[in-house]
Amino acid sequence: MNDNASQLTISTPSAWTILARFNLLIGLERRILAIVVSYAVAIGLFALIVPLTVQELVNTFAFAIQPIMIVTLVATMLGALLLMGTFRVLQGRAVEVLVQRIYTRLAIAFTEALPRFRENVFLPEHTNTFIEAELLPRALVAMLIDFVNVSVSGMIGMTILVMYHPYFLGYNILLITGCAFLLTFFGRGGLQITQRVSQLHYRTFHWLQDIGINRLHFKSTDSLPLLLKKTDTLVQAYVLARKTRSDILSGAQYQSTVVFQAFAHSGMIGLGGWLLSVGDITLGQFVAAEVIVGTLLLNLDTVARRMYAAIYVATSLQELSTLFDMPKEEVSGPIASWLPDPCEHGVRLTCKDVSFAAPDGQLLFNHFSLEVLPGEKISVLSGTSRSKTSLALLLAGLYHPTEGVIRYNDIDLRDVSLTYVNRCRGLMLDSHPTLFDGTLEENVTLQRPSIQFEDLSWALRFTELEEEIDAFPRGLETLVHGNGSNLTRSQVLRILLARMIVTRPQLLIFNGSLHNIEPALRLTLLRRLCSKEEPWSVVFVSNDPEVSQLVERRVVLD
Repeated sequence: MNDNASQLTISTPSAWTILARFNLLIGLERRILAIVVSYAVAIGLFALIVPLTVQELVNTFAFAIQPIMIVTLVATMLGALLLMGTFRVLQGRAVEVLVQRIYTRLAIAFTEALPRFRENVFLPEHTNTFIEAELLPRALVAMLIDFVNVSVSGMIGMTILVMYHPYFLGYNILLITGCAFLLTFFGRGGLQITQRVSQLHYRTFHWLQDIGINRLHFKSTDSLPLLLKKTDTLVQAYVLARKTRSDILSGAQYQSTVVFQAFAHSGMIGLGGWLLSVGDITLGQFVAAEVIVGTLLLNLDTVARRMYAAIYVATSLQELSTLFDMPKEEVSGPIASWLPDPCEHGVRLTCKDVSFAAPDGQLLFNHFSLEVLPGEKISVLSGTSRSKTSLALLLAGLYHPTEGVIRYNDIDLRDVSLTYVNRCRGLMLDSHPTLFDGTLEENVTLQRPSIQFEDLSWALRFTELEEEIDAFPRGLETLVHGNGSNLTRSQVLRILLARMIVTRPQLLIFNGSLHNIEPALRLTLLRRLCSKEEPWSVVFVSNDPEVSQLVERRVVLD
């Protein structure tokens, strides 16, 4: 892990890009947004009852009107304020529904995208970006409610001011221009530094995950000084970035807003007092205008404080876009329907002059050719684990070769739907023996609709799991932990093997040869897999001499 925070890559999106991403996020929620805005309009209209009531009260006292008018005005204001409170509650509920829908859509989007990311670009820590699914709606709520309410109530309040006297139109223009200038000019650099804060947070989070993954190694050595040093380096960079952001948003921007509020409020009193002195407005209108402007400036203070939320929304959208923009495998191919049915013809695997370079540029193998006939069992001997894993993923269609072509039944895998490839090919990765949180049945079947109970029973008998599962109190409904802590390594590998063969694919590709299974049981399983009675083709990419004795042919990967 690289602790050098200066090597962080920060790309600040344009305003149009931010707006496009924001529209993509909430574009499907226009109906709820319309409800939120309509509630804001109602709140803004009912909020006018306060300055208008103050205006009438001042006029009442000025002209010595009977006290019954006071009771009427107070009762009217009470009713309006209660209605305004009701609309605020309804608005809060609508926004909560919006947050829930956004979280749901992001969770579904992650679920669909994660299996499709290409292996050469995706790293496990990219999954941490799902944190944004919880944090983004929180910031969105803070921004949405305040910005909508401030905008609507501000427009209504400014309209009332203009109705009092045309000079207030100029005052409104100066107020809007000043607000826009303060929030943009003095907020420069806020988005970029917030992106840096976010990236440093993810880097620290990933480092703590590394500590958790390597906990036993660190626990068994005197490693605390190193751990603290790395953590301290990351935390110092994070704190410095937050301080810089605070200097921008809480410092220059907010301080200038406070100064602007003082001048704006004083200017309102001066303008209103002059209009009152020349008889262009009444005393009640002057007091009401003062209440309206006071509310507008209080809203400006709210907007300045909520700039944190607005900038965080833009930063969160940037993090999500970075993830979802990574290359993915195509879910559908242009000629998938033309392929011969593997159930009738089997799978003929061919590689022609295949070369593959790792992401770091290292050439793992060069001009490798191979042909596997339907039903043939072979082993490919590889000298290094890196080239072994890469070749297995290439043959399975999860990697694409740097040069050359890999075909199933004479069809280039680059032209075939990955979904189709998955149906006719099974892949077993000894180097990645992991399950997911769920039942034993779910871990084997993945709830694929084509799998019948007879298929599941056959796969469990094939892998010698049936009796062991029957011994569990809940049988197939036994809950499995993602790390397989309640199972042996042998059971985990056999569950993965059962998952691989339960659909009876016509091509089986193994990265390894079922190590960590008891020797006698492992040999039994290998013999079953390589039996001539099984119609599938089998490719073991391994350097295990025991497997070489069971297959029909051996190929050496140079």
